[in-house]
Amino acid sequence: MFVGKQLGVRGQGSEGQKAELIMKEQEKRFEKLEKEIEHLKKEVSFLRQEVLRWQSTQSPSALPLLRALAQRGLTVLDYNHNLQFILKPDANTEHQNILYNLLRRYSFRLFMRDLIQFPRGKSVKRLCRYCSITTARSYLKTLQGLGIVRVDSRKGYSLLVNGVKSFGPTLEWYVGQIFSRQFSAPVLTGVKFKDTPTGGDYDVIALLEQKLVYVEVKSSPPRGVEKPAVKAFLDRLGDLQPHVALFFVDTELRMKDKMVVLFTEEMERRLGVKASRDWPVKRMVDELFQINHGIYILNSKRGIVVNTKRCIRDFNRYYRLGQVRVPWSF
Repeated sequence: MFVGKQLGVRGQGSEGQKAELIMKEQEKRFEKLEKEIEHLKKEVSFLRQEVLRWQSTQSPSALPLLRALAQRGLTVLDYNHNLQFILKPDANTEHQNILYNLLRRYSFRLFMRDLIQFPRGKSVKRLCRYCSITTARSYLKTLQGLGIVRVDSRKGYSLLVNGVKSFGPTLEWYVGQIFSRQFSAPVLTGVKFKDTPTGGDYDVIALLEQKLVYVEVKSSPPRGVEKPAVKAFLDRLGDLQPHVALFFVDTELRMKDKMVVLFTEEMERRLGVKASRDWPVKRMVDELFQINHGIYILNSKRGIVVNTKRCIRDFNRYYRLGQVRVPWSF
């Protein structure tokens, strides 16, 4: 009797273990299905965006760029998903055009940084460090029409878009729009890849004449950019291996005093004494610098569009001459 009971208990234990294993397998299947559903949602969302682009004929399809990245063996996990973008996700084309034209002004970009830092207030004085009170009120009125802020004569102003803590994503969107509108180029922003050694977000990636362009976007002035940012930028180039790369700092201040020094020091750290000879940081014009016409360091003085075009023209010229050197292998 005792042996029979013992065997019965063992049998019950075995059945319990089987049930537990079955439950675990079902949980794994559910997790896998959830991931697949999430992936399908992203694909459907992308296809909807492509249909809208095709209908509006405003911005080029991103498909050629995605194809080019896939042909490099890169798996895109996410892109164009800026949760801190100042416009609402359902913003129409007209609102996007208005914001794009506003962002061309350096004073407005500085104003936006202050607005994000001080999202509400009874007075606009906090927002007038780089513009007049009249200009600040004009900006707020336009932003109110875009649904970005609320303005009340008694209560003051308040930012309506939740979760925006940085101007960076909005600036990345603007730089991406420059490539889309000025160069008619397929473009992605905030790109994340699967299983790359460096990781992190790639701010702006575009495809120009079947050549891959990468832009690192810095919304802070040079004093806010340190060695790790330059190191991470060069590390990401090793993963992506674009034809040309731009390191953009949204400032009208001098670049030589800080940014050129950081790049020179980082190149020397990677390559030793030969860096100053083989990979020198040279001034191209004004505050635009280049390293063997494959890496460009630029600011926004004279305009982001103007400076970006200068860099791309310089790259194309030397690329056709076979004189571009890209040190992605160091």
